[in-house]
Amino acid sequence: MSKPFITYTAQVEKLKNEKNLVITDDDFAVESLQNISYYALIGGYKHPFIDIHTRKYINEACFEDIVALYEFDEELRGIFFKYLCRVERKMRSSISYHFCKKHGERQEEYLNSNNYGNIPKNKNGITKLIKMLDMMANKNKDHEYLVYQRNKYHNIPLWVIMNTLTFGQISKMFEFLPQNMQGAICQDFGNVKKNEMIVLFILDFASVTETDNQLLICSVRFMQVELPSVRSCHTTVDGIGNE
Repeated sequence: MSKPFITYTAQVEKLKNEKNLVITDDDFAVESLQNISYYALIGGYKHPFIDIHTRKYINEACFEDIVALYEFDEELRGIFFKYLCRVERKMRSSISYHFCKKHGERQEEYLNSNNYGNIPKNKNGITKLIKMLDMMANKNKDHEYLVYQRNKYHNIPLWVIMNTLTFGQISKMFEFLPQNMQGAICQDFGNVKKNEMIVLFILDFASVTETDNQLLICSVRFMQVELPSVRSCHTTVDGIGNE
């Protein structure tokens, strides 16, 4: 049976009277629930404050503690997202640079399966990747700069195409590159390991939770390239999942 609708005021009373949560400022609690929602705030951040046996809040646990944890998580996500965007931009640049350094700027080169790590397990994936790149290079009309390059030069270099690709498509391209080219790209990120690069692509950064330690670790290692101060907390973060 689904839970019935109750007002913000009733939600606050329930937390105090049924769950034993300390709430010293009812107005603040109501405003927080209005801005965040009960499900997102209480459902998402109550666990460190709950007794697993009674399913009630531990002694002296207060509403402000839950809000503080939510705000810390929100700020942390913002920091990681900022640097993830930098990683994505650098990945676009690094892939196009190393690929074109070896094969040149003609679009025929990134549409040639022989220029990828053409091992048996990659065959179907490379075929799909090239089909997508071919569509972008020869048929896509959604991006004016692609149409301009196509009409004026009859060629769209990889560094132009890269700006149209999603993070997932970029990850597939990296995955199917030859190993020596993958290694060169990893060096651009401060010798990040190939498996760490792939993990960062695979996991959904927007859904970082207390169990996503591997993603957190990989993100911090990437951020070291852009944010030297993160080096000091690297050891601590690396140990989160090892206790």
